[in-house]
Amino acid sequence: MERVAGKPRPAAKPGAFKRELARAMEGPQGPAGPRPASPRPIRLPQAAPAEAGSPFRQTIARLESGGAGPGQGHAARNPASGALGRYQMLPVALRDIGWQDAAGGWTALAARHGVASEADFLASPAAQEAAMDAFLRRAEAQLERNGSLARAGGTVRGLDGEAVPLTEAGLVAAAHRRGAGSVARYLAHRTETPDAPLSPAQRSAFAAVERRLRDFAAMPYALASRRAQGAAG
Repeated sequence: MERVAGKPRPAAKPGAFKRELARAMEGPQGPAGPRPASPRPIRLPQAAPAEAGSPFRQTIARLESGGAGPGQGHAARNPASGALGRYQMLPVALRDIGWQDAAGGWTALAARHGVASEADFLASPAAQEAAMDAFLRRAEAQLERNGSLARAGGTVRGLDGEAVPLTEAGLVAAAHRRGAGSVARYLAHRTETPDAPLSPAQRSAFAAVERRLRDFAAMPYALASRRAQGAAG
């Protein structure tokens, strides 16, 4: 029993609290009165990922589509290869990340980002950044599996005989240009059989890989797994 001003307060009757709570919930107009409308959820505009403005992506965009600055290059299309947008995503890359099917149709995954056609993709910077996110994560995973990322921090002797630094940024940029498989084949050739002859096609592919390794050697880059760990922390 509680005391108020030195006097005992009688205990609440059973069920009194529930009745008071019910009356409070009814409102001034009683149980039949109108209830206040539920607040509508606030829908914020979908922003492009923070990585969109990184030096790494800006350089990729400049080299691929000429989109040196923010908002540039998104409408670019290569009629010969079918590459699309700021980062010149090839049809094979869009298939690899699940945005297109084997027949070239846009999938339900692409639809989640508002893309149901080539025109939709070219008109949406946010969708292109999301596609680039997915591509980079896939490229990193492939480079991890084939052992290429483990070589970061070392060097190889280039096609010109000069040392080529191996960095995470360079390896991922090279995979964006020629694919993770070409990166692994380049590293194997330069490490295990550097004097073995190359066909013109092989030399062209390896030269493209090597150029990216050098161009991006000093570029800051955070692997997707590291970004996720940072966000979790």
